[in-house]
Amino acid sequence: MSLVGIAAIVGKPLIGFLSDWWGRPKWLTIGILTLFAVMLLVFGTLTDRLAFQIAAPLLGIGVFVYSPLLAVMVAEAAGAALAGSASGLLAGFLAIGQCHCPAGGRCRCSRRPARLWVALATLAAGPALGVVCMLFVQERKSSDAG
Repeated sequence: MSLVGIAAIVGKPLIGFLSDWWGRPKWLTIGILTLFAVMLLVFGTLTDRLAFQIAAPLLGIGVFVYSPLLAVMVAEAAGAALAGSASGLLAGFLAIGQCHCPAGGRCRCSRRPARLWVALATLAAGPALGVVCMLFVQERKSSDAG
């Protein structure tokens, strides 16, 4: 699990820089959420230690790196006057998902013992739904003059 955390620590600032440079947080978010869903599915099928060590950082990127992108898009959509409130609501909704998803995964896994992939496939539904939702988000045009 430390590889997942290291990927998150390195990935969050890097995705911020990439988003600032490229200016397309919507498509970066779709890419990261897709990686998140796919890596959950892949992770559930792995049996080799080396495969886990290779997959863990990719899973870490997917699990943690989308949140700064969402925060930026929500703050921009809300405007400067409501950016704090909107970001706080986003954090609250993310926390609800983080609290309930593991319970749903455990419930699915307990029905089929020793089937980690069933639990991870259940968890992968969240980022997959996020990808679908993101397709309907309209990005604002950049207002930078420089």
